[in-house]
Amino acid sequence: MTSPEQRARALLAEVNGAGNCVNPIRLSGETINLATGEVRRANLLVPCKDRRALICPPCSYLYKADAFIIVATGLRGGKGVAESIESHPKFFVTLTASSFGPVHSTGSSKGVCRFRHQREFCPHGLPLWCHRQHAGDDLAGTPLCARCFDYRAAVLWNAQLSTLWHRTLVNLRRSLAAHHDVIEREFNAQVQLNYLKIAEVQRRGLIHIHAVFRLDGPEGPKSPPPHWINTDLVKLAMARVIGETKIIDVDGTKLSWGSQYDIQDLVTTSENGRKVTAYLAKYTTKTTDDSINFARRFRSRQQIEYLRGNEHLQRLALTAWDLEADLELKSLKLREHANTLGFRSQLITKSRNYSTTFTELRRARTDYRSRLSSIEPVKASFLYDGRGYNDPSASRLAEVMFKMSKELREELAHKQRAERNNPPTTG
Repeated sequence: MTSPEQRARALLAEVNGAGNCVNPIRLSGETINLATGEVRRANLLVPCKDRRALICPPCSYLYKADAFIIVATGLRGGKGVAESIESHPKFFVTLTASSFGPVHSTGSSKGVCRFRHQREFCPHGLPLWCHRQHAGDDLAGTPLCARCFDYRAAVLWNAQLSTLWHRTLVNLRRSLAAHHDVIEREFNAQVQLNYLKIAEVQRRGLIHIHAVFRLDGPEGPKSPPPHWINTDLVKLAMARVIGETKIIDVDGTKLSWGSQYDIQDLVTTSENGRKVTAYLAKYTTKTTDDSINFARRFRSRQQIEYLRGNEHLQRLALTAWDLEADLELKSLKLREHANTLGFRSQLITKSRNYSTTFTELRRARTDYRSRLSSIEPVKASFLYDGRGYNDPSASRLAEVMFKMSKELREELAHKQRAERNNPPTTG
């Protein structure tokens, strides 16, 4: 019979071995000691590596840190990226979706709905005005009239956003090439347009894009762009391309970006770069609506019908589910993406030469840990054996240990910032 102390030690070892993950993956298999040839049965717990904070706070915290590094190294170099890129032209772009019907939204610093001054009725007889304050209001993002909102078009816009993004990049390169009076192939030989983008779900259920762009020379980050191209030129070209780029929907409808967009220069001040890096990293750990409802794929229509909460997002998910019955839309596989309201792409994507990758960061972390480990190397073969700890209290312990570790890291980071900002004086 194990003593309380032995049980506590075993729990600590198990949680530490799983990297404080609250819902680790269980593996079972055999290991072969490369030095002695001894074969043993073994069970292993590995972190789930889920990026979503609602599912696993410890793993999402690490994912967010890696995302921060990926964004930051693309702005100032490091991790194999030339530090000279810090002087390359860079800009930050926010692109929004088109309107598919009027929705409640904040139009002032006080959070008052932007439709407060209208005195019109919709075709269904409902008022198109609202005097409420929507700061922290569940009504924000929902339609003033659900019958006026085009749910089909909204889902299809989400589903084909990646195509619209790709067309925008193509048009931007063509626009810049035309400005320099060269063909697109010659432009691509002189200038690399590297980027990182993150998709965010607005409260109205439409995806909008945050993206960082960097201009490099023909050798990528190792070389500066030609003297004739600069941020001001790209900003003008981007503004024009955003307004002109359109793609044709499966049913012949033209899809385009919304009228609201923002373009910021990131070279003029390094403070802007730091803010953008933190801003982008925070979105990498979110779910569709910051709740557990849309955190995983739906297995049936009934599962969506039983959701409680935001009826507008629920209807978007139901629309995505039902649209797969349309043979023309079968290839979009909308049922697989009903939990993301039709959005089918990755949350975070980047061009190959923007910066380092999640894989490289994880490999470096693994190599570092292996150098610190005194365990003899083994060859192993493992199979999936389930999820979670054998002892339920281990999950609670993992949460506590993660919170303590996070507080210590933040305390140390705060102390280091204070020392950099207020260096000791010598007299």
